[in-house]
Amino acid sequence: MMQKSLRAAVVALAAVLALVLAGCGGGGGSGGGKSNTENGAAKAPAAGTEAAPLTGQAPVDIVNFAFTPQKQVVKAGTTVTWTNQDTTIHDIKDTSPLNTPQSKELNKGDTFSITYNQPGTYSYICGIHQYMTGTVVVVA
Repeated sequence: MMQKSLRAAVVALAAVLALVLAGCGGGGGSGGGKSNTENGAAKAPAAGTEAAPLTGQAPVDIVNFAFTPQKQVVKAGTTVTWTNQDTTIHDIKDTSPLNTPQSKELNKGDTFSITYNQPGTYSYICGIHQYMTGTVVVVA
C-alpha cells in the first residue's frame, strides 16, 4: 500500500513539474517574440532587464506601493507618464534639480506626465509615501 502511495506521489510531482516547465518555454527568444511596443504605445522593460532607451512615450505604473519600472531609461524628448494602478492615492514629486511641479493626488487610473528634454538622472518619490522612489535616466 505504501509503495502505491509513493508511486502516485512521484507521478503527481512529475506531472506538476512538466506543467511548470511547459509554462517557462516561450519559443527560445527573449521576451517571447514581443517588442517594447504594442498598439503603438511604449511598454516598460520587465523588472531586472535593461532595454534600449524608450522614445516618445515611456510608462511607469504605480503598483503595490512601488514604481514599475523603478528605473526608466529614455531618450531626450521623451514623455514619462505615471499611472496609478493602486486603490490608494499616490502622487509624483520630482526631487531632482529639474524641480517640476508636484502632481495632484492620483486616484486609481489617474495619470501624470513629465517630458524630459535634457540628458541626466532625475529622481522622484511619492510625496505621500516617501519610501516609494524612482529614477528617470535620460540619454542623448
